[in-house]
Amino acid sequence: MTGPSAAALSAAFWRELAANRLNRFLHVHLSLALAAGLLPLFTATDAAEAAPWWVLHAVLYCLSLSALLLGLNSAHGESDEFPLLFAQPAPRGAWLMGKAAGLATLLVPAALLLIVPAAMAGGLTTRLLAVAAAAAGLSLALAAVGLGLGFWARDRVRGLLAALGVWFVLLFGTDLLLLAVAGAPWVHRNPGLWVAALMLNPLDALRVTVLFGIEQAAPAGLDAGDLAGWWIANGGLWLVLLLASWTSAGLAAGLAGARRSLDA
Repeated sequence: MTGPSAAALSAAFWRELAANRLNRFLHVHLSLALAAGLLPLFTATDAAEAAPWWVLHAVLYCLSLSALLLGLNSAHGESDEFPLLFAQPAPRGAWLMGKAAGLATLLVPAALLLIVPAAMAGGLTTRLLAVAAAAAGLSLALAAVGLGLGFWARDRVRGLLAALGVWFVLLFGTDLLLLAVAGAPWVHRNPGLWVAALMLNPLDALRVTVLFGIEQAAPAGLDAGDLAGWWIANGGLWLVLLLASWTSAGLAAGLAGARRSLDA
C-alpha cells in the first residue's frame, strides 16, 4: 500500500474510533451484548447449556439491527465533509477500509461481552465460543451492509428506513415468503431453490448452523435432500463463506456509493 493510501487508512481508522466514543448506537450495541451475556446467569437450568441459545436470540433480534445501524451511522457521520475528504490525494477505498477496520475493532470485542459472564461462572464451552464467533462475524457483515446503505441513501431518514427494511426482510420477510410458497407444486419439484433462499440469508444461515450444526439438533432420520444435507453437514463453513461474501458486498456497495455521492 502506497504512502497516501496508508495515511488515509490510518487517519480514517483512528477517526472512526474517536467518533464512536460518544456514539449512542455503539453504546446501545454494547449494552445489549452485555445484557444478553448476563441472562444465562438467571436461567433456572444449567447456564452453560442455556448461554448459546441466549446469544443466538440476542444476535437475531437485537444485535443484528444495532450493528446495521452502527454501520449506517458511520457512513452518515462525515457526509458533510465528503467534498473535502475526497479531494485529498488518496484512494477512497483506503478511506473506506479504514472506517471498516475501525468498526471491526469495536464490534469484535463487543462479542466477548456475550460470553464473559458465563465464562466467569464456569460455563465457557466450545459451543458458546462458536456462537460468539458467529455473532462477531454477523455483526461485521451487517455493519458493512449499513455502510453501503449509508453511502447510497444520503438522507438520514431515508437511510434509516432503508436499514430497517433490510433488517425486516432478513429477519422476517424471507421466512414469511418461503412459508407462503412452501406448498406450491414447483417448490416440491425444485426443493433446492427453496433451501438456497434460506442459505443466502445470513440470519437464517446462523439459525440453521446453531440449531443443526453446533447443537446437533437435526433428527437422525431427516431426509433433507442433497443441498440441505450438505448445508447441515457443513454449516460452519457455509456461514463463514456467506458472512465474508456479505461483508465484501457491503464494502463494495459502500465504495460505489462514496464515488457516486461525490461525482453527483
